[in-house]
Amino acid sequence: MVGVTPESGAFGQALTGLPKPLVRQCVLLVPVALDLLVLVLWGSPGDVGLFYAGGLALFGIATALATGAALLPAVPRAVTSVLPVVDLAAIGLMTMVPDGNGMGVLAVLPAMWLAADHRMRGVGWALLATLALVSVPSLVYFGMDVAWWSRALLVPSIVGMCAITVAGTTQLWERQNHVLEEQGQRLEQAFADVVANQALNKAIVTTVDVGLVALDKDGAYKVVNPRHHEFLDLTYPDGHHGRAGEVGFSFAANRVTRLTHEELPTVRAMSGEAFSDYVVWIGEHPEERRALSVSAKPVLDAAGDFDGAVLVYQDITDLMSALRIKDDFVASVSHELRTPLTAIMGFLDLVLDEEGSVSPSARQQLLVVKRNSERLLRLVSDLLFAAQAQDGRLALDVEPVDLPLLAWQSVADLAPRAATGGVALLHELPKSLVVNADPVRIRQVVDNLLSNALKYTPAGGTVTLRIVETLDDEVALLISDTGIGIDKRELSRLFTRFFRTQDAETRAIQGVGLGLAITKSIVESHDGHIDVESRPGQGSTFTVVLPRSGPHGAAAADQGDDQLAGPVTVGS
Repeated sequence: MVGVTPESGAFGQALTGLPKPLVRQCVLLVPVALDLLVLVLWGSPGDVGLFYAGGLALFGIATALATGAALLPAVPRAVTSVLPVVDLAAIGLMTMVPDGNGMGVLAVLPAMWLAADHRMRGVGWALLATLALVSVPSLVYFGMDVAWWSRALLVPSIVGMCAITVAGTTQLWERQNHVLEEQGQRLEQAFADVVANQALNKAIVTTVDVGLVALDKDGAYKVVNPRHHEFLDLTYPDGHHGRAGEVGFSFAANRVTRLTHEELPTVRAMSGEAFSDYVVWIGEHPEERRALSVSAKPVLDAAGDFDGAVLVYQDITDLMSALRIKDDFVASVSHELRTPLTAIMGFLDLVLDEEGSVSPSARQQLLVVKRNSERLLRLVSDLLFAAQAQDGRLALDVEPVDLPLLAWQSVADLAPRAATGGVALLHELPKSLVVNADPVRIRQVVDNLLSNALKYTPAGGTVTLRIVETLDDEVALLISDTGIGIDKRELSRLFTRFFRTQDAETRAIQGVGLGLAITKSIVESHDGHIDVESRPGQGSTFTVVLPRSGPHGAAAADQGDDQLAGPVTVGS
């Protein structure tokens, strides 16, 4: 194994350009040369004995072996591994001069190299070699007096401690190097994965046909893909400064109302809001405007704090055009169907009003025709109304309306239907509570909600209508039922035109999915709002909140404070 010492390994090769065995020999030859220089300058020829010369010869042999190993890579490893032992033998011989010298301390270096190369086994070899080749010959040569016993024991002790330290340090370094190599491999793999993911993400971001924007926590644009640059050029013909909150030519879903600063998608996203399908129009000229569906999601850091947002802009101009064409077609067809249907029903009424004009069986058949004509006329009216509401052409005839009286009339009209279905129809109404509203449209809201509640409540259930006044000068109308309820996943689409729940489809309950959409349009046209709470199998509660002053700040109406005594049951 490769030893880890200052003169060895990558450090030694980088420092000298020589292999490790030769580097070690060069390091050891430096103090040997210094000792020899001292003897030459200040000693006498008798100071250099046979043993000293033999030590120098061994050093030369070891250096020659190290040089051969450097020049000939095929030299066996065992040859280079024995070099520290040869050095210890040379050091032992060189210590045996008449007056003694300090060469014995050099035994530390070969011992450290043995420990570095062979760990604890090398420590044992170093101690044995030091005792056998340095300490024992020294005692034999100089005699066993106290001073030489001290030297003979001190040198192996120092050698052993240094060798153990080097062996332990080398093992620790190797483990750390192994861990670092594994971490390096993992980091390289992770970096390669990041680079690959970056390339993939960049390809996706630049290829997808949606606008992508990433904002940092200060509202600066970090990432903008090419598709969104097209949207920016259309919205900001004079240039964009790369920050959230620039208004430009951005319009609401109606295509004409300029968005305020607070209504901008980027501003909403920077407030931490998550939203989807937020429709805006962009473009300076009406004929060039594009419709975008915007979705946003906040980005959180490791601590859960807001760290920016990501927005997706999808061009839905073609979809909006198709929907407008469909709405225009539905409105046109509905309008064209309404006139002949009205004529059919008028002539049916004339025939049925004439006593004896038709036989009893024919009268029954004509009544069936009339009921179906009325149903078809209601459907056509709903379609026409929905188209008008979608275009913002819903006209209101606002006047003071006694809301409890209007609600009671709806309950009375639907009471026979509740009785037929075995549903208890209850109401809790104030004696009088006047609001500014369109009585026909509000009656339509109550009828739709009560009709739905009765439709989706099985026999034995209960439908309750309540009216309460809130603290904000508003009126809340609540319709609760104990019916089949609505799945949580379907609540967000409940007020969408032509949407029907899965349960309604499964139970084959009649309807086309326009009632709640129309109801929502009427309520919002009165500056109110409608909410729903529901659980499958437990029923639903629809809450309609209307301002008492009416839409657009109409004059406040008077109020009656008396309550009807207790709930009243209509039907069975």
